[in-house]
Parts: sequence; structure tokens; C-alpha cells
Amino acid sequence: TIFSACLVVWSAEAQFLRPGGKHVCQDQAQVSIPKLCVESYAQPQYTPYMTVCEGMRRCSSYKTTYKTAYHHVYRMETSTRTSYVCCPGWTQRNKRAKGCLQPVCSKPCVHGRCVRPDTCECRRGWAGDTCDTDENECDADAHGCEQGCVNSKGSFICTCRAGYRLNIDGRTCAATGEAIDAKYEALMLRVEELEQSMKKMTKMMADRPNDGFPPTLPPQIDRIGSLSEQISILEERLDDCTCRDDREDYYKK
Repeated sequence: TIFSACLVVWSAEAQFLRPGGKHVCQDQAQVSIPKLCVESYAQPQYTPYMTVCEGMRRCSSYKTTYKTAYHHVYRMETSTRTSYVCCPGWTQRNKRAKGCLQPVCSKPCVHGRCVRPDTCECRRGWAGDTCDTDENECDADAHGCEQGCVNSKGSFICTCRAGYRLNIDGRTCAATGEAIDAKYEALMLRVEELEQSMKKMTKMMADRPNDGFPPTLPPQIDRIGSLSEQISILEERLDDCTCRDDREDYYKK
């Protein structure tokens, strides 16, 4: 009769996930479990004894006897094991967490973060499934640049036209002394052109014979008045600066 007694050797990792935890799924798998068994077996023993041999002489011999002995053996047993794992697309934030709250993206979010399984939330200036595509903010009206916009990787830069400088807000532009001077010179040229035209018209009116009707003033008079007002405003702004060299040094800083 063979005697056998077995003990299941269970080597399990600590399970912190619990049923009912967020994004926790139940998993059942066929596993092979080692069993430590104690079995009996017949162990042979050789016992010497004296007997009569050929020629009536005494000689020694051995006889085999058996006794019950025991030894340890391992046997593998297949069993269905129930465990709790993170549902697909989720993982634990740490090994002791009872739920799975960390989303998993199969491809890394280059310029963003994973907010749901295989879903990236991109930082401003980036687009695409993995946030690796530069978004041209200058093509949209939301960049807020007053004059010019230059796209860059993941961002943009506002620019100003010649004669203007970028304000501290990074969006609006302010005229420099050079721009004011350029406007002033342009207005002066227009005034000179109109004054030349006025001289010609005044001479034509003086040479015109008197027909009894009062002379009509040319429309250039109103234009000269408007230009004079603009020149006065520019002169006031120019007076606020001590000199052109000081303005240039200031805006070069």
C-alpha cells in the first residue's frame, strides 16, 4: 500500500486591487500549482545470514527484505485562479493602489499628457493624436498680434513693422521716433505740393476777368487745414523727445 499526502505550495504576490475598485476587472486563468507530497515506498534492505553451501561447508549469504520508507515529491496541479487586474487601458498609480486610475496610451504623448486610454491632451501650440504636430497659431485669428505674426515650434511671436517696436504685452506695437519723423516728412511733402497748387490757382484767379460773381475757394484749402492739424499733433509728440539721438539710443536698449 502506497501512502500519499500532499500540501499545496502557494506562492502568490500581494494583491492590493479589490473588486469594486475603479477600472478593476476580474481575471480567471488556468494556472499550474506545485504540490509538495509525502509518499511511501518499499525500501529494499539486504540482511546477511549464514547458510550451508555445497560440500557441507558454512558460508554467508544475503537476503532482501523491504520496509516502508517515505520521501518528498513535487506534483503539478492545474487549477482555475481568480485574481483582480487593471482593466485594459488603465494601470495603478502605485503598486499599493486599490484602483487603476492611471490611463495608458499605447503611443507616448510627445507634447501633452495621457488623459484617457489612447487619448492625449496636447499643450497649447501642438495638435495630432500624439501631440507631435505643430499648430500654426498665425493662421487663426486668436493670436492677438496687432501687426505681424511669425509661427514657431509650439508657439508664435508677434512682430512689428519698420518704425514700430513691440510693447511689453508682446502683442501690440508702438511707434518709435523714426516712424513719427517719417509721417511728419510725408505730411510736409503733401503740404508743399498743395501749396504749389494753391499758388498756381491763385495766379489763375488773379488773371481771371471780373464777371461780377464772388470767387469760389478751391477744395485744396480744406485739405491743407486738415494736414496742418496732423502736423501740429506730430510736432507735439516730437517735442516730448529731447532729441533724435536719445530716442534711437533708448529703443536700441
